[in-house]
Parts: sequence; C-alpha cells; structure tokens
Amino acid sequence: GEVANRSILNDLNIMIYTSFLAAAVYGVVIYGSFRTWLPGFLIVHFEGLKDLSGAYEAALPGVTVGFLVSGYAAQSFLFRPALGAKPDAHDMQMAEFDAETATLGQTVWYNIWGYSKRSRTLIKRTATLVLVSVMQTGLRTYITIEGVEPVGAAGWAAMWAAAATLVGTVLWWVGDVEGVSN
Repeated sequence: GEVANRSILNDLNIMIYTSFLAAAVYGVVIYGSFRTWLPGFLIVHFEGLKDLSGAYEAALPGVTVGFLVSGYAAQSFLFRPALGAKPDAHDMQMAEFDAETATLGQTVWYNIWGYSKRSRTLIKRTATLVLVSVMQTGLRTYITIEGVEPVGAAGWAAMWAAAATLVGTVLWWVGDVEGVSN
C-alpha cells in the first residue's frame, strides 16, 4: 500500500541523522547515569561488583558511538513507522472534535488518546520498546548475574526504560513538524 512521507522515509541523510540522534540520546542517558547515580546504585545492589573504573574512564562521544546500532534500530522501529503512518478514521473523528459541544467523557477521551495516527503509532511502539527493554534487561540481569538483588535489576532496567522513553519522545519531536503530512 501507499505510505505517507515516502520521500522523507527514503532520505539517507534523515536516516543517518535520526540514527545519530537516537544514539546520542541513549549515550547521554547512560553516560549521565554513570556520572551520577548509577555507580553508587550498582555497588549497593550488585553484590561482588569488582570494578567500575571503565564507567569513569568513558567519554560521551565514545559512549554515543557505542550506541550507533541501537540508534539505527530505534529510528527503524520508532521513527520510520510513525512517519509513514497515514491518517485514519480516528484522525478524521478527532479533527471534528469541538470542545464547546463535547461531553465530559468525549473531552477526556480526546485529551487521553486524541493524537494523530503518527503519534499513536510512536506511542505504541515506544511503549512496546520500553516494556521489552524492562522485561528483558531486568529478568536477564536478575537471572544470569550472580549476586544481583531484585531492586538492582529493576533499577538497571529502569535506566534503559528511561532511555527508550526519551528516544521515543525526541523522535516524536523531530517528526512533529509543519509541512510533513500527518
């Protein structure tokens, strides 16, 4: 079928820039965590942790480069499907919404889920990424690393969830521009 914004979706520069942007967001979250709360958290909740010197030696550009594949995956999973989403019947219904004549229930529904198809696609996919990241990271950490407390695994997973949420938010912001069909 036909895809909205095909020329933007097929633009190599946009693909590269959004991949770098997503990688940079991951890099900033992870780097910022290692520079602030994460080392103390790991020491308290990961029994037998020997050395965190690598975290202190890492530089932001190097961390960001380490996330280039994740950045490409995020833009492929989040940005491209959202930008390619075509308006649907829900969009037409929301365009007709009139706050002056709407009931309270209609107004609440509009404020909770009155987003465009693009935004709804990005929200659903970001929520999926966050859920999978939390489940996979939390369970894998708790099950496979000896000495990890449940709180430690949950905190480690929460950092990745925060990064994925921020990546989704930033990519939503990038795609929410005038002149790009909704």
